[in-house]
Amino acid sequence: MSNKRQPNSDCSMSTLSGLGSCTLFTTLLFCAALSAATFAQERYTVNRPSSMLPPPLTETETRDAPPEYVPKYDTPIPWETEYEYARQRAIHLSQKLLVYLYADGTQEIPESLAAAPLIPASRQFDREVLDDDFVRSLLSLYVLVKLPTDAKIIGDDGTEQSIHSLPGFEHMVEHPGLVVLDYSDWNAPYYGEVVGILPFLRGECPTAKQAATFLDLPPGTLTQRTLTYAVRIHPDQPLSASGEAAPIMLQLAAEHALYQAERGILTHQNFGARSARAQEILGSGMPAEICAQSRSGLGLFEGALSCMRAWRYSSAHWSIARRSHTYYGYDMIQGKNGAWYAVGFFIN
Repeated sequence: MSNKRQPNSDCSMSTLSGLGSCTLFTTLLFCAALSAATFAQERYTVNRPSSMLPPPLTETETRDAPPEYVPKYDTPIPWETEYEYARQRAIHLSQKLLVYLYADGTQEIPESLAAAPLIPASRQFDREVLDDDFVRSLLSLYVLVKLPTDAKIIGDDGTEQSIHSLPGFEHMVEHPGLVVLDYSDWNAPYYGEVVGILPFLRGECPTAKQAATFLDLPPGTLTQRTLTYAVRIHPDQPLSASGEAAPIMLQLAAEHALYQAERGILTHQNFGARSARAQEILGSGMPAEICAQSRSGLGLFEGALSCMRAWRYSSAHWSIARRSHTYYGYDMIQGKNGAWYAVGFFIN
């Protein structure tokens, strides 16, 4: 494929996969319109793939009066309750730190979230998701700390600050949910950083399967792991993130996502050079690449889901995203226009 970009072309198409020439620009417009038309109905834009809303409460029911709960396990989960103590323990043990931010009615809820059922979401997570056998087994890989959503911590300068003011925590947009910081590899470029978020957006609790998927993501940066999560939990179960997340593939995806974000365009410019670098390190194989752009103004989590949804509605993209590949890399970068630019890079 020529590296020269053709005018008025849709550069979000897949390449070197026997799919022919670049899709026309009108195809991109059609996909964007279809994505926008389905946005209001697609519950995949948050945590749950279901389009069903919670049933209305009866006269005898209230959100604060749940049915009697009998825990499945006799042994409680060993949550720490002090952030800095848990963080130092994760550093000492060279493990990831899992922060569970919960809402139970005792903390102040931001006015913007007052209408969201945050307390029921946390309660459902405690009683259903954390009782799942596979989720329980994955928790053993982390140092655990459970904090209210309005938790305050002491910063490096000795002043008290909201936990949501910590780098990376802003992507939780003050919602309950899970945050992962990685202290497992001192040499990793993301050591000590937030590498995973799973907010209970609009008060929607993730399923046990989604939580397990989140807890079992491969190593990587926050953007790499969030986009990989979006791929793995899609209801149609694409397999493109089921192979090995090779470092060179992640690097190439990150570089091209940044290239697009800086220019505000979708393009496969220099695909041949990226393919040659991957083949040099991983050996011969057939490279393929998919690119997507989210709607402007979305947060990181919903931006990843938006890009995955765009790939699903494009037959050219989906033919690559749905298949398993020996090596893969996913990453995304937000442009100055507020849109997220996502890249999937693969080789077999």
